[in-house]
Amino acid sequence: MQIALLARRFDPEGGGTERDLILTAEGLRRGGHQVAVYADQIRGEPAPLTVHRVGTIPLPRTLGFIRFAVAAAPLARRHGADLVMSFARVTSADVLRSGGSAHVSYLRALARWRGGASTLRMRLAPYHRAQIMVERLGFTSPQLRAALAVSELVRRDLVEQFKLPAAKVTTIYNGVDTQLFRPQSDAAARNRIRAQSRIPADAALVLFVGNGFARKGLGFLIDAVGKLKSRPYLMVVGNDGAAPSFQRRSQRQGIADRVIFIGAQPAVAEFFNAGDVLALPSLFEPFGNVALEAMACGRPVLLSAQCGVAELLPPELREYVVGNPADPAEIAPKLEDLLGRANELGPIARAAASRFTWEKHELELNRFIDSVS
Repeated sequence: MQIALLARRFDPEGGGTERDLILTAEGLRRGGHQVAVYADQIRGEPAPLTVHRVGTIPLPRTLGFIRFAVAAAPLARRHGADLVMSFARVTSADVLRSGGSAHVSYLRALARWRGGASTLRMRLAPYHRAQIMVERLGFTSPQLRAALAVSELVRRDLVEQFKLPAAKVTTIYNGVDTQLFRPQSDAAARNRIRAQSRIPADAALVLFVGNGFARKGLGFLIDAVGKLKSRPYLMVVGNDGAAPSFQRRSQRQGIADRVIFIGAQPAVAEFFNAGDVLALPSLFEPFGNVALEAMACGRPVLLSAQCGVAELLPPELREYVVGNPADPAEIAPKLEDLLGRANELGPIARAAASRFTWEKHELELNRFIDSVS
């Protein structure tokens, strides 16, 4: 079968959606399908995939978004596609894959970390209004055969927002590379990373990994770390233009010497192994790949109930799911207890992550494609 994958941006070196797109294409090709990608922006070397650009004339942001949303699927069908699967918001795909819930749900949640005035401006902006409109057209299109969600959290949201039959939305969890992300017995790399940041080798170390610090709850995590009697260090791996405000927050808590900002890192597995636990008390996190990656490295995790990966936790780790990630008083005791049990829970975290490999994802994806073709 000829399958077209639609995405606003194609970037073999990208993360998140770009990485998921590449893995999906590779898995479908191994499943015997012919795959072509249709994108608005193309970066890097597309080989061995066939990649088509949708539209060649540069347009303003909102108009460019609408052009792709309307034109991408018809172009793929003119090229002979039997099935059009979109990773982006478009109006007429056969399969819509949602990695981030409905856009209207994201905008509603936004006030929790951006404030009312900023959220209102975004809701009224033409670009975001266009996203809401296109998304609704796509999920209510008569051409839509099925939708894919990356978590039950997302699946429930899609069913509710677009009044979809529950059977029309399937959850397929993302996978993790258990060879790349695995526990390291060699302490040399762990000690080197700690020494670079002047973290004692025997100190408790909490990791926070990701961009978008406010959405991922870093501020409340800093407040919680300030309450812990064990005085752990907190290493922040990721970029955010608002990082200075979080540094000032750590200063107000009197823990600036124990909160280390190191920016984005290419070999994040080394940092997972340098730490003891991962904390991701996100206010909005449809999945949360970094949590699964940390678990594969044998690091137990503290997550919020708004994080899709929390659905995959074994019973031993579910008590470290935070119901209200904006409450440092709820985070603190759970994080303290998790640090105390890190060695005990590490193998349990690894075993849980090992159940969700990219190989399993590929098998489930091909079964799904067969069911809707």
